[in-house]
Amino acid sequence: MAPIDRLTVMASLPILDKRMENLIVAGAEAGELDWHILSSRSHHFTGSSMQSFGNSILDVVGNTPLVRLSRFGSKVGPTLHAKLESMNPAGSMKDRAAKRMIEDAEKAHDLKPGAQVIVATSGNMGVGMAMVCAVKQYQLYCLVDPKISPATEKCLKLYGAKVIKVYQRDKTGGYHLTRLEVAESLKAQYPDAIYLDQYDSPANMDAHYSSTAPEIYEALDGDIRVIVAVAGTGGSSMGIARYFREHSPETDIWLVDEYGSLALPGNSGVGIRYLNGMGASITPNNYDWPSFDQFVDHVVYVNPGRCINAAVDLARSEGILTGGTGGAAAHVMRDIAAPQYSEGDNLVALLPDHGSRYTDTQFDEEWLTARDIFVPAIHSDEVVK
Repeated sequence: MAPIDRLTVMASLPILDKRMENLIVAGAEAGELDWHILSSRSHHFTGSSMQSFGNSILDVVGNTPLVRLSRFGSKVGPTLHAKLESMNPAGSMKDRAAKRMIEDAEKAHDLKPGAQVIVATSGNMGVGMAMVCAVKQYQLYCLVDPKISPATEKCLKLYGAKVIKVYQRDKTGGYHLTRLEVAESLKAQYPDAIYLDQYDSPANMDAHYSSTAPEIYEALDGDIRVIVAVAGTGGSSMGIARYFREHSPETDIWLVDEYGSLALPGNSGVGIRYLNGMGASITPNNYDWPSFDQFVDHVVYVNPGRCINAAVDLARSEGILTGGTGGAAAHVMRDIAAPQYSEGDNLVALLPDHGSRYTDTQFDEEWLTARDIFVPAIHSDEVVK
């Protein structure tokens, strides 16, 4: 066999993370791998990008791309990256938790086709659950509220979920407690149904501890100075935080929440929130307040206008269209965290979903104006005639 060098092997393959690259080159140099075979099968080697084949759609949940933000972060010293969770098959990072929570429920309850599942969510968890239940042939009952985007509600119904919408606000000014009350009545109506609570779910956290976090770690060969995530149920943020405390304790964990949320310690009290998928009107048990400071280094509260503006900036500079929650993570990474770190440090923001779900809400000028939210990138646009 002809001598193999690194350039010869890697020229035949797409971009890989460093660990995969080193394994492939070592195998080729040792004569254990034929680079001609590698070249012919190169579409299977996608580094941190998506798996190319599965026996069902559930097999390709996870392994989402990590992308460098060279233009969005051009004015700061650290190197900025985005984890594109919209590349999951139902469009958000909640696909990971939905799959794991259903799998755990199957072990605990021996679910069969036709089983009934109840969840309370007005966003991405509902869509992820609806996808999983469609594959498993379970009937999903999804409790939502008026904050749900029209696109998300239509997606739920297309997957076959039964959508129950509550309109009465609870004592916090939100809808979460009202949804829980309706969930109790549904459980009484369907005694064989199982209720899955994403706010108090070890499976929710484990989905990200065992997949999202190691994907980030391996893509950058463990060299991550900062991870920025948004607060919500606590599943993704605490799963990732726990992984990095064990495998890379020098990595700083930043959490971002919207003013008016009660999710995190030190919140400023309840208020109206506008960014779907971020914050909570309760304190999720996933955060485990007594141990919270062991895992989270910084908490930042934001207003929706800055977050949505950052999302538009990201779309126009990098071609990455994310929702307002992704905009929140990107805004805090670039504008608040990055100035505190050094040249060449790797900073990663988790972008939970795709912005196309919010064209009728967060990115709509009339919707924003009605709520007194000013977004310069949207309100200042000139109409081209």
